[in-house]
Amino acid sequence: MIARFSVVVPLYNKGPHIERAIASALAQSLLPLEIIVVDDGSSDGGYEWVKAQANDLIRHEQRSGPGAGGYAARNRGIEMARGEWIAFLDADDEWHPNHLAELAEALAHAANAENVVTLFSGYEDIFPADRHETDPFTLRFAGERMEMDFKALLGHWVALNGSPIWTSATACRRTSLLEAGAFPDGRCSRGGDKDTWLRVAHLGNAVYTGTITANYYRDAVNMTTNKAFSNTVPCIVHSVDQMVEGERADLANLLRQLKNREIFRYALVSARTEGLQPQSWAGFDAGANPVRFMVLRALASPFGSVVARGMHKSRVLLRGR
Repeated sequence: MIARFSVVVPLYNKGPHIERAIASALAQSLLPLEIIVVDDGSSDGGYEWVKAQANDLIRHEQRSGPGAGGYAARNRGIEMARGEWIAFLDADDEWHPNHLAELAEALAHAANAENVVTLFSGYEDIFPADRHETDPFTLRFAGERMEMDFKALLGHWVALNGSPIWTSATACRRTSLLEAGAFPDGRCSRGGDKDTWLRVAHLGNAVYTGTITANYYRDAVNMTTNKAFSNTVPCIVHSVDQMVEGERADLANLLRQLKNREIFRYALVSARTEGLQPQSWAGFDAGANPVRFMVLRALASPFGSVVARGMHKSRVLLRGR
C-alpha cells in the first residue's frame, strides 16, 4: 500500500516565498492527500494569497499570533491532518517533484516498514548568488537507501556533528508524532525541530531515501539569526536527559555525546555574539568530552569571543571529536 501524506506548512511573513513552496507541493508526482497551511498572523499578504487559491487540496487556518519556531502552527497542522504520514515543508523551502514519491518508495522497500516512524531525504543548501551545497549526510551516503534503528541514527548524528534529518526533507508517522509529544511549543524558541526528530526516532526506525529531493534557501526573508539563541540551553538537552534514564550503556553514551555536541554548537555562537555565560553549558558532560570541556572554559574567559571567532573561521573543532 502506497503511503499517503498530509503536507503541513507553517507560515509567518514569508509572502515572497509561499507561492514557490505550495507550487512544489502541488507538482509532486505522488500527490499529497492535502496541503495544510497554518498561518501565525502574517501581515505581508502571504496568507491572503493562500486563501485565494482555488484548489481542493489546500486547507488553511490562521492562528491569533506568531509562535516561536512555528512549533504551534505545525502542531495545529498535525491535529488537522487526515494522512497517516505528515510531510513538513517550510514556507520558504521547496521540494523536487519526486520528493513524496521517493519517501513512499523508500518506505515500501523497508525491511521493517511497520516499525518505521520517520522518513527523510537529502537536500541542498542554496545560498545567494546561486551557490549550492549538499547536506553532510548525503555527501557521505548519496545513493544508499538506508533503514536505521535509533542507535544507528544516533551514531550518524554524533559522527556528523549534526542531525541527518532536516525539517523540509522529512515525514513522520502521525501517530508517532503525537506519541512523542509533537513540537515543543512553549518549551523552547530554537532547536525544537531537532528535538522533535530525536523524540520521534526514539520510538522506532528511520529510513533515508539516498536521494536529494528538497531545497533549503538560505537567502529567505525573516530567517532567524544566530543571536536569537545565544546563551540558551539547547532544547534537545532536556529530552536527552530524560532518555538517558534507564537506557542501556551504549545508547546512553551516544545520547551524552549528542547532548555535548549540541551544547558546544550553541556555545560557539554565544561566545561570538555576546559572550558565553556559564548557565548555558552547565549540563556539558566533561567526562565524555574532556577536550571540548577545556575549550568551553576558554570560551567563557574574557578572551572567549576572540577564540570563538578564530574557531569559526577554521571550523576545525566543529568537525573534530
